[in-house]
Amino acid sequence: MRRIGILRVLLLSLVIGCNSWNREPGRAGTALVLEAGSGMPTRSSLPDDRLVSDINLLIYNGEGLLEERRYLTSRQFTVQDGTVSLKTTLLTGVPYDIFVAANLGYALPALSRQDVESYRYYMAYPDEYSRGMPMSGRLDGYVSEGETEVRIPLVRTMARIDLVLDRTELRSDVTFLVTSVTVGNGPSSVRLFGDSKAEGATQVFSGGFTLDGRQVQALNIDQSPGVSGRVSLYLPENLQGDLLDTDDETEKQFSEGPYGRVCSYLEIRGSYHSDTWHSRAGEPLIYRFYLGDGPGNFDVFRNTACQVTVHLQGTGLDEDSWRVDKSRLIPETRFDLHPAAYNECRSGEDFHLWCDVSPPDTWFEIEPVAWDDDDRVHDLYSFDIDPDGHGLTIHTRKGGSVMVYFKAGPPVNRDTLALLVIDP
Repeated sequence: MRRIGILRVLLLSLVIGCNSWNREPGRAGTALVLEAGSGMPTRSSLPDDRLVSDINLLIYNGEGLLEERRYLTSRQFTVQDGTVSLKTTLLTGVPYDIFVAANLGYALPALSRQDVESYRYYMAYPDEYSRGMPMSGRLDGYVSEGETEVRIPLVRTMARIDLVLDRTELRSDVTFLVTSVTVGNGPSSVRLFGDSKAEGATQVFSGGFTLDGRQVQALNIDQSPGVSGRVSLYLPENLQGDLLDTDDETEKQFSEGPYGRVCSYLEIRGSYHSDTWHSRAGEPLIYRFYLGDGPGNFDVFRNTACQVTVHLQGTGLDEDSWRVDKSRLIPETRFDLHPAAYNECRSGEDFHLWCDVSPPDTWFEIEPVAWDDDDRVHDLYSFDIDPDGHGLTIHTRKGGSVMVYFKAGPPVNRDTLALLVIDP
């Protein structure tokens, strides 16, 4: 999955030596300035990537001992011009490891230096964003030497997936309208201060972040000819790595094994209609595809925006695999008699009767009535069956009438009689 850095959300700045504060010998007043950067537009159902509702601060000395631990809610700090200022004091000339997290909804416990590095934040549900997107940042080995400013970027622990549909190569008779998009195998937890991935099926949501109804209508409206608008989905970092040795995107799937239960994918559901197949209400066509940077990779990185463009080609059904689930589609049936049920012609003329039948491989039978039982009929006409088996050409000889029986088997299950009157 191609990584594109998202605009920075927060900066933690340490401004050393503020003269207005009382100082202890060997200590310097320190201002921690959290600076909210510009973010992406959001809807009420999507996370506000600029919102800061609470802050956790953990500071460790060179021996790995916790020297300061603070948890602040939005009532304990103010946001002014996109910044939040906190105050503390640090010993000069002493190295510190500083950890900051935002929007967790609770105070981090008094963890050891080693435990905080491996600490996991758990979500109760896939779109738990009412207090803002979880963010984190760290600065290792910081030494205060005077009036300097240090910035610690606070990054989102999540990735944003921007989805677009390209229908330019879809056959003209095909219509596919998206009804929902879901993140499959979205992690239910994320390491705050280190690389993170789902370790097993119990660490992913059975039903992930979902957009449906009006939230996905942008995928059904062209922004340029044949290319839809964009919708955005979110999921925590999931670094599963390189798992397949292939250059073919169609092979990016798992028939069995544990990887299929932890690697993140998108599932697109929609209504489908073509000349040969259609979906029914509540029984959509499903497209699925794993995320990652290339056919063999399954990494989803935090704090990145990735555009995924799904190219629909031909009928949109050519692939027969887990990636294209067409099990709920039913054949588009057609049984149309031509030219009509009642027809007239002159003797000596050839007359063509046929049926348009779909699906084209439907069992089909044509039977001129009484042809096998009455030899006098042979004096009236002869006939040739069409190569596709769906019609016949009648070679008339003298006046009379011809009746032809047409019958189609499953799934069409239709029959009819056609009458041709010669020299009416």
